Amino acid sequence: MTVADANVLLLSSDDVARELTERASPRRFAHCDEPYQALEELGRRQYDAIVVAEGYPDVTGLARAVRRLGQATRTYLLCSPAGEAELHGADQAVLDDYFIYPPSREDLDRVFRGVRPLEAVAGADEAEPAIGVALTPSDIAALMESASSLEGLRDHVRMLVGRWTGLDVHWADAADVGREGDPLLLLDADPPMVLAARGPQALSADAQHGLHALQVLLGPLAAHVRRTAALHKLAITDHLTGAYNRRYFYHLTDQLLARAKAERFRVTLLLYDIDDFKRYNDTYGHAAGDEILRQTAKLMKRITRSHDVVARIGGDEFAVLFWDAEPPRRPDSRHPQAAGALANRFLEALAGHQCPSLGPEAKGVLTISGGLATYPWDGQTCRDLLRHADEGLRQAKRSGKSAIHLVGEGPV
Repeated sequence: MTVADANVLLLSSDDVARELTERASPRRFAHCDEPYQALEELGRRQYDAIVVAEGYPDVTGLARAVRRLGQATRTYLLCSPAGEAELHGADQAVLDDYFIYPPSREDLDRVFRGVRPLEAVAGADEAEPAIGVALTPSDIAALMESASSLEGLRDHVRMLVGRWTGLDVHWADAADVGREGDPLLLLDADPPMVLAARGPQALSADAQHGLHALQVLLGPLAAHVRRTAALHKLAITDHLTGAYNRRYFYHLTDQLLARAKAERFRVTLLLYDIDDFKRYNDTYGHAAGDEILRQTAKLMKRITRSHDVVARIGGDEFAVLFWDAEPPRRPDSRHPQAAGALANRFLEALAGHQCPSLGPEAKGVLTISGGLATYPWDGQTCRDLLRHADEGLRQAKRSGKSAIHLVGEGPV
């Protein structure tokens, strides 16, 4: 990545990098395509400027990290004409300037007017690393990999700092830092956390450099964790009800059934829909229908246990997975009946529930019909269990609705 005499670092896609190097001397640029790779490079050697192409998340946070790594490095944003209109004042406060892609020769001359002559950069690679020798490129790569979850990031940072300092370090809520020891690092989580250490803290210069570099990186890494978690939640959640969506339900069920086969435990699937749902939509409108779906999902999640899985799989149809998080207390315990008891609790809760969108006289009017199917007796896959549970649901409809039927055995 590094060009020996480059004094401008470019954070962009390969296509943008090729375009820029055609318009200006390619000997000016070192190119990378990942924000943390850019921070690593800025910590390893001095650059006069970094150019960040539009599209990278949290450009403001990246610019602040650049400032902390090297006060002399200026930060420029390369944006589209549409992106120029969307620039916020906060961005401009930490950015030195921006220019439009593709840039004109005048833009490039203006941006790089203060860049050192190339001969002044000779030997820059041998300069003392700005972030200290404790934080190596492999450390940064491992940190990025650990940032798939907040727990993974915390564990890796604690291990890294413990290795550098030889101290017994631990994470604590920021509010408890006085009681938990002296703070070494702050993690912007919810709630904020500090990495604290008890006892004497005679830190080496390398350890201090490493802690400083980690603090710089923790902000963007924590933001990455939050964005990843938010995107994951969007990908697996039904947007209307907040329950899991159909695709994730299939994925989760097949995973759970594979585990059930290996560990020899039972799983029961409840499939249910709202009786006469079309009538509510026709009478009260689709907004009222949506509210019924939200209320029903919320009520089911309140009735079920924390490890049970509630999903909307289409229209007014929901599926719930009941499974034993722990081994049965008695050898003769019957899992389908336990699931049936939870399902009947839901029927009872509906009988006393008032959905606001149906008015003050509508208490207890909502009912459901459902069917229960259990692994391994009624099916080996998610689709098999859904098919058999659907048979139970149809049986409940034929018998007068407002009931849960166990496949082949009638009401539970």
